[in-house]
Amino acid sequence: MKTTNSFSLNFFIKKDKASKGNAPIYVRITVNGKFVDMSLKRRVKMDTWEQDDQKVTGNSPEARDIKEKIRQTKTEINNAYDELRFNKELVNAEAIKAKVEGIDEEQTTLLWLMNYHNTEIKKLLEDGTMKNYFTTERYVKEFLLKKKKRHDIYLSQLDYKFVVDFEIYLRQREPDKNQRPCANNTVMKHIERLRKMINIAVKNEWLIKDPFLRFERKIVNKDREALELEEIENIKGVKLDKDGQRIVRDVFIFSCYTGLSFADMCLLNNNHLVTDIEGEKWIEMIRHKTANFSGKKFFVLLLPEAIELINRYRNHPMAGYTKTIFPVFSNQATNRYLKAIAKEAKVDKKLTFHIARHTFATTITLENGVPMETVSGMLGHASLRTTQIYSKIKKKKVSNDMKVLRERLKQA
Repeated sequence: MKTTNSFSLNFFIKKDKASKGNAPIYVRITVNGKFVDMSLKRRVKMDTWEQDDQKVTGNSPEARDIKEKIRQTKTEINNAYDELRFNKELVNAEAIKAKVEGIDEEQTTLLWLMNYHNTEIKKLLEDGTMKNYFTTERYVKEFLLKKKKRHDIYLSQLDYKFVVDFEIYLRQREPDKNQRPCANNTVMKHIERLRKMINIAVKNEWLIKDPFLRFERKIVNKDREALELEEIENIKGVKLDKDGQRIVRDVFIFSCYTGLSFADMCLLNNNHLVTDIEGEKWIEMIRHKTANFSGKKFFVLLLPEAIELINRYRNHPMAGYTKTIFPVFSNQATNRYLKAIAKEAKVDKKLTFHIARHTFATTITLENGVPMETVSGMLGHASLRTTQIYSKIKKKKVSNDMKVLRERLKQA
């Protein structure tokens, strides 16, 4: 369906900016009732300007220069309007002004903004985080091409509808081969990453109005999966043939007893091990995830199981080469080994270092009476609210506690 844009130009002088009888000349570009003013970079004597005819009187060199400037500006604006329509781009006053003023169009577009984020802001983010941003960028490009029939869009053209349309596209998107469809929380994560990039434009005043102003995230809270003590023991006791599997198993168990993430495990070295005046051994380090920001330091008192694993690998040649406490494998190799370990240990859960961290937070600490504030500090969380996602009491603990209560009532 064709759409007809109402389009008009109006040249005028701004008397409130006049100085010594000279006022600047502006042109007002109006498209569909919305306008933007653009300066011609010329001043005119106020008594020579005829507003009804939108022109300057006289034939002096200054008057001829102004007349020519008005003619050129009118031509450039009309050409910009025609070009936008020809390219089937959304026509608005801001887009026309950007073309006429010679503003680098790339610097006013969404793809330019994403490229800026993924090159400049990249220095502050981890590789794993940046990988997710690159995926979001790919989906935005797909959306623009498939749904908007364009390769890029001006920042000034972004609005609430654009955000909602992108959300709908992600929910309905056909997944790539060996890929799952985007679930609700995955969609919201892509939206949130786009929002963070748009926020950079708003803060830098590259974009006047935030298109996310009325948008609400719809996150579905899910229970955090963790291992039971019996499952931990099964993993510890399983017979494994390959050295790589045994190493990864021990590193995973260490994470279950310390709460260290995979990235922190890869960095853990002797400098992070300290002994206090009472002879207790601790891990003291800054979370890899927050190292570029708040530099959140955390402390973990080592349990006997963790100390035993450290001693087991103290003289391991692979650890000596990397100068870390444990031998380091790639994330891909680690996940491959964990999959095989779960199968051998007959654990019907997908083993990841996220699960190991959750296990430390729930099975090892919270369920054994360690206060949430203490757990939050050991996990290196910047906010207690982050730790509260682990605070759901398991049915098993409720059962055990109620059995204890039942026995006490019997004896009363």
